Amino acid sequence: MKRQFLRELNAVITLAMRDITLFLKSPAKLIQCFIMPVMFLGMFGGQLSQNMGRNMGFDFNTFMLVGMLVQGLFMIMGNGITSLVEDRRTDFTQEILVSPVSRYAIIVGKIAGSAFASYVTFFFTIIVGYGIGARLSASQFLTLLAFSPLICLAAGSLGVVCVGCIQKPATAGIVIMMLMMGQTFLSGALIPVNDTTGVMALISRALPMTYCIDFMRGVFYGSGGAVRTLHSPQTNLLIIAAFTALFLAVGTSGFVRAQKNR
Repeated sequence: MKRQFLRELNAVITLAMRDITLFLKSPAKLIQCFIMPVMFLGMFGGQLSQNMGRNMGFDFNTFMLVGMLVQGLFMIMGNGITSLVEDRRTDFTQEILVSPVSRYAIIVGKIAGSAFASYVTFFFTIIVGYGIGARLSASQFLTLLAFSPLICLAAGSLGVVCVGCIQKPATAGIVIMMLMMGQTFLSGALIPVNDTTGVMALISRALPMTYCIDFMRGVFYGSGGAVRTLHSPQTNLLIIAAFTALFLAVGTSGFVRAQKNR
């Protein structure tokens, strides 16, 4: 049992380090991690804050910063997981799948490697947030950092589902980008969705990012804060755990099946 555990752990670390190395050797990916928070939070978020943030009754810059931290983790994790499709095309995954490790270890290793890039974006977003006037105390920053691995795992599970259903790298990239962009504007990352009604409310409640953002704001502001949340942190945590487990199971099964059908 111990030997099997060490084998699985070694596989996770090896795959994670491979992705981290590829990321550090890619200047374009590093630039993307910086440009994204500048565009969404610095430019678009700054415009929102100047034109409507004063009437919110709370610090709108900090509100957006919390949302964009989650959005950044989702975006970069999704992009990182899509490289599984490219690995499939180059037969790298074929070599992995014949090794004596579980398929879940392979997926977790990929998620762990992608999480490194997402944390680069996380810290860049903090810097940009301070540039537009958002402020976090040390305890608030540590709270966000402590729960960020949960967000990375949830985002990675969503990416795994997409990868399990898509065979072409270009298609996977487009689908992930559209999915993440849609969630950016409909999940409450930049604009509150508490009072949204009709079809838009249904769409918002169906998006995984909505519950991740709501959870992070719940633990960030605490009970009795000026910012209202859709659900309590406990309820959001249960929802996140449920869809993460479902997505990992379905996505991993689809990914392995796609390999066998080649």
